[in-house]
Amino acid sequence: MSFIRKSALHKSASLLLLGSALLAAGCSSSGGSTPAAGNAPAAQPETRSVKHLNGESAIPAEPKRIASLDYRLTDFLLALGIKPYATGLYPGNVAPPYLDEAAIGEAKPLGDEVNVEAVLEAAPDVILGRKAQADLYDQLRAIAPTIIADSPSADWKRELCAYGAMFGREAQADEWLSAYDAQTARAKKAIAAVVPAGSTFLYVRILPKEVRVHGPKQALSDVLYADLGLTPAKGVEKLDDVMPISLEVLPDYEADYIFVEVGAPSADGDTDAQSNRSRIEQTSIWKNLKAVRAGHVYEMPQWVISEAPLIKQKSVEEVQRALTRH
Repeated sequence: MSFIRKSALHKSASLLLLGSALLAAGCSSSGGSTPAAGNAPAAQPETRSVKHLNGESAIPAEPKRIASLDYRLTDFLLALGIKPYATGLYPGNVAPPYLDEAAIGEAKPLGDEVNVEAVLEAAPDVILGRKAQADLYDQLRAIAPTIIADSPSADWKRELCAYGAMFGREAQADEWLSAYDAQTARAKKAIAAVVPAGSTFLYVRILPKEVRVHGPKQALSDVLYADLGLTPAKGVEKLDDVMPISLEVLPDYEADYIFVEVGAPSADGDTDAQSNRSRIEQTSIWKNLKAVRAGHVYEMPQWVISEAPLIKQKSVEEVQRALTRH
């Protein structure tokens, strides 16, 4: 699969995935494999040098058994056309619910939290982890060359480009991003045909004990406002991050359309958050919201909270379906 906007950033000679280096990474405009740092020899190099949060690792130039320690990292790999040899699972030890089972194929399951023994048994030739696995680096690198990626990062699109450079898949990253741009353009047109111009939108997350309003760059908000060009509710543009609010404050973010996520990602749902949602829906504050009175409230799957290419692709599909199904 492919989808997003081609980056205008310069192609780096070395493969970097560390802090500011990630922000400087860009997708190749010429395609082909990226050699290890330095002058490229005529023959395919045996290894690539990758700088990351815990140092620098030499990985095989053509890895065959990549162990992805998190389902969101697996998402990035799949967008590049790479099926991991072993993969972390969605919370609840299941395959990510937004993917077809065939997408992961016969990948060895590593659980929803890193189990070093399971990684050892999988015998990978490269291990790819996130910040959350940084404290396991010494144990992991004793098994195979290990990369601790700056993930989640400030920009998932550039993060995709960085993985493309890391694994010689710059062309695939470009193709994916270009196709994503095409997808969002089609979705914008379909939504504009049914949603009145000037309509405002809000993305909230209901947790067991609080309600959170997401700023314009977080999770589904980024899809709504940046990728689909929809207008945020008044006040949302001032938020730099996620804002926990009391229910009494919710009308301050009055919107024509509300997208709601309930709880934290889990295979079995979040019953405590659902209970809180039911309580909120019985209040006069909720019932009097403009979007509620108009029937313009849509529940989104829990996985929309995460930043990864296929999640974003599926999020666009969910938003388009919700807004155009009538």
